[in-house]
Amino acid sequence: MRARAGFTLPRLFRAEPGEPAMPRFHFNIRLDDAFLPERTGQCLRDADEARAAARTIVRALVSQHGGEPRLLNAAILVTDAEGVEVFELSFFEAIYVPVPAPEPLHPLPRAAVIRAPAAGGLLRAARIRLERRLRTWRASCAEALRTLQAMPRFSLGFDGGR
Repeated sequence: MRARAGFTLPRLFRAEPGEPAMPRFHFNIRLDDAFLPERTGQCLRDADEARAAARTIVRALVSQHGGEPRLLNAAILVTDAEGVEVFELSFFEAIYVPVPAPEPLHPLPRAAVIRAPAAGGLLRAARIRLERRLRTWRASCAEALRTLQAMPRFSLGFDGGR
């Protein structure tokens, strides 16, 4: 398949001889009595990938149109290129039915090794700065105390001249 002279489509976008092309799915919306067809569609591997795309479309629409209560009665009707219904997904199901959580990501061992000394070095540097400030503060407090002790006592004269 050639798009332009001298330009070959990448393997991802073309079917090899003997291989079936990726199916095209259309995501049509049914809201009350209205039917909003999608004309272009998307090429996806299978119905499971189309279901995931439908969930994403529904969640984007709901986040865009927020608290519109009619949206909970809407459904997305997924059809193939010939117009045959593959499945129907209600907006309510797409929003409220939980999907399995993805597997947790594990940090790379190398990243953990790099971060540990850096964090320790930052803490050590902060502790050293705090110790310097504490020594300076202690010295200034001691100086202020000596200055106060060296000052003559203030007397109002009611203590008998002491």
